[in-house]
Amino acid sequence: MKIRKLIASMATAVAVMTGGQAQADVVQLGFILDSSGSIGSANWTTIVNGLKNAVNTWIPTDSTYEVSVVRFSTAASLDIDSFLVTDAASRTALSNQIGALSFLGGSTDFAAAFTTMQSALFGGNESPTLASYVNFATDGVPNSAADGITARDALIAAGVDNISIEGIGGGVNTAYLKDSICYPQACDDTSPYNFPTQGFYIGVVDADAYVTAIGNKLQVVTNQVPEPNALALAGLALLGLGVARRQKHLG
Repeated sequence: MKIRKLIASMATAVAVMTGGQAQADVVQLGFILDSSGSIGSANWTTIVNGLKNAVNTWIPTDSTYEVSVVRFSTAASLDIDSFLVTDAASRTALSNQIGALSFLGGSTDFAAAFTTMQSALFGGNESPTLASYVNFATDGVPNSAADGITARDALIAAGVDNISIEGIGGGVNTAYLKDSICYPQACDDTSPYNFPTQGFYIGVVDADAYVTAIGNKLQVVTNQVPEPNALALAGLALLGLGVARRQKHLG
């Protein structure tokens, strides 16, 4: 996966410098939302409206971000699959889709959530990617037969670069979320967060606090994307290094 991203970045850099046309890589943002019974309908409305407003405020409108959203409870639902934000109108449309997501109720199947997100990010419908970041919001612990770790590990093996978390309320197992779900380890819980080198965890007291947290998190995430010129130069530098090594080998 890392090699694929490197090759794609180099191809983009060469196209930029030579005037050729190449599809730019995108940053995938995957949002996993706990919609189990313990969340409650009123809190669910607060959460989805908070994410809706954060997306419509902080996601750039320049075709650099692709958004997927998964709800989970007893099962999981892929509600938004690889939505590319190309302009203000598309961002508003995406935000409205998020705000319209209904409350599910039921239990808390972490494994289904991660497996469904994997199908969104790596199922073949996505654009060439620069990075893949997942945000996981939950108010509880997995109460299905699967604890979610195997599915989380499969998501990482597929190529996800970062899993960060909001633990909502007092019913979460903070140690489990930080030690077994966050990625990369060790999980960072102190602002300013060491993103994307570490997964980071934000504990919030309720759904209203989640609204503030997700807005702050999106600012952190979207500020990490390299400037296009820097990406092009980095790609050319790597390409030049490869050429130099080949010449040395041939010599």
